[in-house]
Amino acid sequence: MSKPTPRPPKVLMLLTSDFVTARYEALRARAPDLEIVTELSADTDADVTALFAFKLPQGIAPRLPNLQLAASVGAGADGILSAPDLPAHVRVTRAVEPGLGLSMAQFVSLQILRQFRMLPKMEQQHAAGVWKRLPVPDARQITVGIMGLGSIGAIVADVVAALGFKVIGWTRSDSRDSRVPVFVGEQAMDAFLAQSDFLVCLLPGTPQTAGLLNRTQLAKLPKGSFVINVARGGILVEDDLLALVNEGHLSGAALDVFATEPLPADSPLWRHEKILVTPHIAAQPSVGPVVEQFIENLQRLAKGDPLLNEVDRLTGY
Repeated sequence: MSKPTPRPPKVLMLLTSDFVTARYEALRARAPDLEIVTELSADTDADVTALFAFKLPQGIAPRLPNLQLAASVGAGADGILSAPDLPAHVRVTRAVEPGLGLSMAQFVSLQILRQFRMLPKMEQQHAAGVWKRLPVPDARQITVGIMGLGSIGAIVADVVAALGFKVIGWTRSDSRDSRVPVFVGEQAMDAFLAQSDFLVCLLPGTPQTAGLLNRTQLAKLPKGSFVINVARGGILVEDDLLALVNEGHLSGAALDVFATEPLPADSPLWRHEKILVTPHIAAQPSVGPVVEQFIENLQRLAKGDPLLNEVDRLTGY
């Protein structure tokens, strides 16, 4: 008896931002025969087998009884995994691009060097027409602590170390294969934080990391430390950070991600002289590779082959 013909893929894309729309347009151009819909017109759609999106609002997944794959258009899958009604059998993937780590390393290095070499002070002197030499600090005396040493964090660690800084890392559950000293687990976090003159957050957004960097933890950093968050906004408690900056314990922060995005116009983080706000642009996967990965995974799913960059739904990464 012959096997039944596999159901042709039908893809749902939720166009929640220009970021997603760009990938939708690229997918339409790259796979013109692929059936893609951007909204559900009925209560259910039994033909949709794959989702390609950044966020999955509650109530969508139950309307897709034959959903097999939920693919994130971004490097993180937390926007999909946060849906409480996503069935356990649905497989989840995230977008991975080789150049993403280097792009992130460039951004993190930019923020470290901006603070370390006192660029804001020099810009003030420039605006005032003041010729005054500032001392050049020694990078070898500065420790950069990187939280999260996955595929991106490891590249960031290598690049920052190449700039002459001492670099240490922290991971929740394993030591990874890293060329920098690594602190592992909750029991080692205090020692890690106590040494970090710069703290760089590159952790995935999961229920375990939500609110991890609160006042209690941030206060363990050395006085004058600088915080860089390029991971997920919910990991860092923004009010606690702001209080420690205003109290003088932290020298400032560079924040690229926030609990609410876009960051509300009335947020006290805007225009704070010691905090730099950027609009979630530290690193973004290029459109082409992300679309190609999705198409490849549709083919792999049909053949029963392992998927590229599949997420462990228990750990969130």
